[in-house]
Amino acid sequence: MCWKSRFPDTILRVKIAGERRRLTFWQLQLGGWLAYCSVQLLSFLPSKELREELLYKTVFCIICFIASFAQRLVCRRLWREQAPWPRVARTIAVSCYLLGWVCGTLLLWLDATYMMPSWEKFEWLATFANAISPAFVLALWSALYFIIKYYRAQSDERERLLHMESLVRQAELKALQYQIHPHFLFNTLNSISTLVYEHDTATANRMIARLADFLRATLDDDGAYEVPLRDELDITNLYLEIEKTRLCDRLIIVDETDPAVLDAAVPRLLLQPLVENAVRHGIGKRREGGRLFMFTSQDENDLVIQIRNDIMPVNGTKFRNGIGLTNIQTRLKQLYGDAHSFTIDFCQDDVCKVTIRIPFHLYASPAEIENEKNIVGGLP
Repeated sequence: MCWKSRFPDTILRVKIAGERRRLTFWQLQLGGWLAYCSVQLLSFLPSKELREELLYKTVFCIICFIASFAQRLVCRRLWREQAPWPRVARTIAVSCYLLGWVCGTLLLWLDATYMMPSWEKFEWLATFANAISPAFVLALWSALYFIIKYYRAQSDERERLLHMESLVRQAELKALQYQIHPHFLFNTLNSISTLVYEHDTATANRMIARLADFLRATLDDDGAYEVPLRDELDITNLYLEIEKTRLCDRLIIVDETDPAVLDAAVPRLLLQPLVENAVRHGIGKRREGGRLFMFTSQDENDLVIQIRNDIMPVNGTKFRNGIGLTNIQTRLKQLYGDAHSFTIDFCQDDVCKVTIRIPFHLYASPAEIENEKNIVGGLP
């Protein structure tokens, strides 16, 4: 299969980038020469010989404009070969003077033939001196060409580095996200194994069914690192159904989510590890069980997520983050930088409280984000 048929989007973007570069060149070329010609003509308005001066300067600008296309071929080849600057300076100086000599000779011939027909003969020696002005103009044009090229190259390099940084960040987030499934599966399968060992097959079957639903929901990955809060709550509730099957009345769930923030964007699989940590290491270790509170609301420009659960008495034991909490902290740092906060507090009455603050924004699907980028970038 031809690579062109395999990567139509890439080919389209390359074509559009080429068309933009050509359009930019013509805009700068025409705009720059029109501005230069206008300045030259305006500078001779006070002259008494207005007609002759205006005609000469107009012809001068037109000839230099045409010569700039030949000079562009020289500059473009030097740029594509990445020639060293000493060679560039020598080549530009020679090419500008040669083109300037052609322009100066043509100007003298036109001047002697049409604009100043009173001249008795054409002076060839004068062409070498007359080449200095067009050569200087072409040298300035060449300098602007390389300055613009260098600026665009630096801009493209910055964009490439940002894109590479984004790819690295995405790979790190993917790796962190993939850590969640083995950790959760190990704990759940261990519980199912215990139920089977205790001959509680009905409960084990219910947990397997809930596990299948949970995996179907979490493994349906569309490449997004954020999901709507309502979807994250649905996945979390599937997990809680598994734990409810195992703990029965020992697990009491209180959901205090504000319905107004259900469309807010949150990191994918953010709540499930928090809830799993609360159930496994808090409520599950209490003989009498405990309560799990899930609270989510908007506070000005932040989305506040709080998980509270009953725990065993701490008794001075030093708390250490496990895989789930460490994973969450790293993912939040990758996604939001310093714009987030993550705190763990042990309150009175043996309660653990985890509070997360992230920037509040509505969820947008990857397709919507791509369409918005295309519109901003000028894609059809």
